[in-house]
Amino acid sequence: MTAPPTWTEGVPAIDHHSHAGYVRPGQHVSGVDHYVLENAMGHVEGHVPHADYQAYMGLVERGDDGGAAALGERLGIPALVAASREFQTTTVHAVALKEGCEALYGPVAPELLDEVSRQARLDDPVGLYDRALLLSGTASVLTDIPEIDAETWPHERYRPIARIDPYLFPFGHPAWTGRGTDAPRFRRIFFRVLQRQLELSGTALPTTLEAYTEFVIASLERRRSEGFVGLKIASAYVRTLEFVRTDVPTARDAWRTLSAGADRPFDGREAEADLDPAAHKALADHLAFVIAEWAVGASMPVQIHTGFGHTEPGLRISTANPLLLECLIGDPALNTLQIILIHGGFPYSSNLTALAQMHGNVHLDFSWMPYLQHHTVTRVLEEWLELLPANRVMFGTDTGSPEMHLASTLRARTALDGVLGSGVADRLWTPRQATWLAERVLHRNLCDVYGIDL
Repeated sequence: MTAPPTWTEGVPAIDHHSHAGYVRPGQHVSGVDHYVLENAMGHVEGHVPHADYQAYMGLVERGDDGGAAALGERLGIPALVAASREFQTTTVHAVALKEGCEALYGPVAPELLDEVSRQARLDDPVGLYDRALLLSGTASVLTDIPEIDAETWPHERYRPIARIDPYLFPFGHPAWTGRGTDAPRFRRIFFRVLQRQLELSGTALPTTLEAYTEFVIASLERRRSEGFVGLKIASAYVRTLEFVRTDVPTARDAWRTLSAGADRPFDGREAEADLDPAAHKALADHLAFVIAEWAVGASMPVQIHTGFGHTEPGLRISTANPLLLECLIGDPALNTLQIILIHGGFPYSSNLTALAQMHGNVHLDFSWMPYLQHHTVTRVLEEWLELLPANRVMFGTDTGSPEMHLASTLRARTALDGVLGSGVADRLWTPRQATWLAERVLHRNLCDVYGIDL
């Protein structure tokens, strides 16, 4: 029997959405068990009283290992983590992690795998990721990272993407009253990145909206000159995706309201309880459009997180619906802004399809999906490739793990091969078109949008 054609074989990939490059000298380094523990926290949060969980995570985040261990024992957290480990074994995530580890490390006893992977990161983090790229046929990645050492992580393989979210919230956030600690964690990340960008610019937080806007644009210009090739919006983790054009007088009023209400600097952990939510949204909306208009002129594509988030509660799925982006996408001043709605937008994948069908500057990627979902990736790719023009879909992984990158890329290739093979059998595409689509999805569409070479 003749084996079916492998349309993606030998076609180099570029990972549209990665987090490679986060391992730095002196940084605490974890092995692959970290990913299992991270997923377990959603199970823990769902079985521990809210106040107790917040207290436990506060100890963890402050690095109080002894205090966290003692409280964890009283709350039964080790048993909950152990149960979650077992429950996770049937997920695609667990299968992909196992596949990636086997491909990189060969046969290793399960009880040794965490230490083997941790030591590999300590010994040569870049070499480990390079090997994952080589084994998966990946030429380079676009990595979502605040800063990256271009000598350690060469830009020809690791091209950085800058989140704009830190610039949107100069006064912190209104009080967090929801479940979990994931959304507050994103708030702290945004805060730290903004402080770092202020430090690099040699300035404190400006006192007026106009001066702050000048700082934001100058900061983005500098990062662009340092090799950043695009922008990202991850704000769905802390607010709605509904960005509404807000004029300067309204934004100036919001600035005054927020600056008057912030009687102490946002400390990166606790929110400012007295911040006005309406002013908070108005200022962020205004700044988002300012940055988006700059991105048009700078030819900087913008990635946007859509759909669900991590296993721990925080991100609200209803406010991560990509249809909420219609005000932004439909703005006449942004009609040439190249927008990529990332990781499939689950459970709103068809909403992404409709937005891309109706807007010629909107593209889609299916990062994250290959290591979380199996059959769903095929269904989404079928819908996207059957309806959308050939230039609108991109491959990505959404991981900083070399193990997950390798497994995700191989699984994405398998899914794409299956969809293309089915399409040829059903006479949707000729074999030549299927080969062309494989190339477009795996790298050509990204190269065209970002203006980069393979």
